[in-house]
Amino acid sequence: MHKYWTQWTIALGLSLIAMMLSYFCTNMNVPISGEKSVLRYWCAFTDWVTSGMESDLSDDVVLINVANDKQLVDITDEFGIPTGNAVVTDREKLCRLLEIINASGEYKYVMLDIIFEDGYQTEADSSLFDLIGRMNRIVLPKHEDVTLAPGVPQGKVAFSDYRTTIDENDFTKYQLFQKDGPSVPLKMYSDITGRTVKRTGLWYSDKASLARKVIFPKMYVRIDSPYRSDGQKAYLNMGSDILSYADDVDWFDLFAKKVVVIGAFSGDDIHTTYAGELPGSLINYNVFLSLMKGQHRIPLLLIITYFIIFFLMAFLLLHRDGGKHQSWAWVWAKLFLFYSVILTIVCILVFEIWGQAHDIFITSTFFSLVDLINRQIKHS
Repeated sequence: MHKYWTQWTIALGLSLIAMMLSYFCTNMNVPISGEKSVLRYWCAFTDWVTSGMESDLSDDVVLINVANDKQLVDITDEFGIPTGNAVVTDREKLCRLLEIINASGEYKYVMLDIIFEDGYQTEADSSLFDLIGRMNRIVLPKHEDVTLAPGVPQGKVAFSDYRTTIDENDFTKYQLFQKDGPSVPLKMYSDITGRTVKRTGLWYSDKASLARKVIFPKMYVRIDSPYRSDGQKAYLNMGSDILSYADDVDWFDLFAKKVVVIGAFSGDDIHTTYAGELPGSLINYNVFLSLMKGQHRIPLLLIITYFIIFFLMAFLLLHRDGGKHQSWAWVWAKLFLFYSVILTIVCILVFEIWGQAHDIFITSTFFSLVDLINRQIKHS
């Protein structure tokens, strides 16, 4: 009896360690193991099963493309000496677009995914920044290493940085906030719901719920073409589709109670993700959707599910006998493959059910190491 109680106690301790290890590794800003590969292959498989069925673009969002509306500006170096020209989004047109949106008054939120970097000033900046400052429910992006132009309303900006590793430039994880403030999707979520993600010691929470500070967003909205299968446009062009008809159309119904995402849906602002290539604006919007669906929060049922799985894995490895003697490297390879397969299957199921993913490599390594030590003890 004492032996079984000891094994139960050890299995309990191992499962709790595995849960904490998985939580902290998943909360790291960069991917460290195979989550991205698992999600990429799973996404490709589901696309194949559904024959490339179009992603869901709901009626409560309007996508506006600014990639085709550009202007040339003079740029200078840090000493004010002219260095040439650069192409930026046409800010006079952008100001007119925001005036139309603001006049409707009933828009839900505006994600203006355009960075107004210092050194790229235009004559329309003063009017544009003044209008942005007067608008409610609008957010602009900024990067950690970029200085914004003078006059940009600081209360309307939030971070929009994608974290990658040395050997991986693709987007996988999204950091919800940095030490100096929230990300664009988190600010939108907070402004709309009144909730946010807070740090308490080593843990993160959203009100009473345990939460993650880094998430693997489900890519609910993906655009492969300017047109959808039903012939409707996937996004509207700022100049040709809206401003050209500004005086002839009542735009109230288009923007009323909708999230308006303004950004480059074609051109250079394209990032590689586990679900294929996506505009940066859609990455931010998909993260926002994940937050609105509560997929950054870890529900009690998921915590219990993780605990049961980790406990069973720990309990079963403690009951393994030593088996015949084999080389250390061969046993390690088999154990790592065994636990990796289990945690990969769990990762896919959790992603489909709860819209979350977890670390695979470190947790598999932990169980493999414990199992290997257990086998060595029983051999000795």
